Amino acid sequence: MAYIRFNNCSIVAMSAGVPRHIEPTISTTDQYAVEEFMATTGILEKRFSNDYTTSDLCLPAAERLISDLGWDKKDIDGLFFISQTHDYILPATACVLHGKLGLSKSCMSLDISLGCSGWVYGVATAMGMVESGSLRRVLVLAGDARKHAEEEPDQLFGYAGTVTAIEYNPRKSAPVMIQLGTDGSGYDTIIRPEGGLVIR
Repeated sequence: MAYIRFNNCSIVAMSAGVPRHIEPTISTTDQYAVEEFMATTGILEKRFSNDYTTSDLCLPAAERLISDLGWDKKDIDGLFFISQTHDYILPATACVLHGKLGLSKSCMSLDISLGCSGWVYGVATAMGMVESGSLRRVLVLAGDARKHAEEEPDQLFGYAGTVTAIEYNPRKSAPVMIQLGTDGSGYDTIIRPEGGLVIR
């Protein structure tokens, strides 16, 4: 596995946006099943609304984070968006967010299409660019929405958008260590709950 050390940069703040609507993670009145699920996953409820795209959830979180940090938007020179539910095929959702945030035209924007490991890969990609001093202030936005949970009532995850601020800081930053790896096996299979195997 790739074990990468980043110097001269640090995570300085994080923010998140979620829908107001809350519903149970599993649709059952069996209290034993609910308690067992909670003990296994640690998740009791989820946030859900099909009214929002992923960028809708990331945008207010980004505005709040920028305000709290006191950053000038013209000084943000990188925006990375990570999701498996992008707003559109084209344009890139990173560009959509760039426009809605009113960032400088000199700010680079990039979509990364990944699932569970997406935030880690996004932070590693951003830090690699910030470490060199080429970029000074970067936003890493990650999240998922519009999974149509009403059709899959027992899906585990809710909707959310997060924003992570990364800054070039050669004097005060402790090294950041990130381990990256990949297991691409089984990409063409789906394991069904009843134990059946479907080949795509």
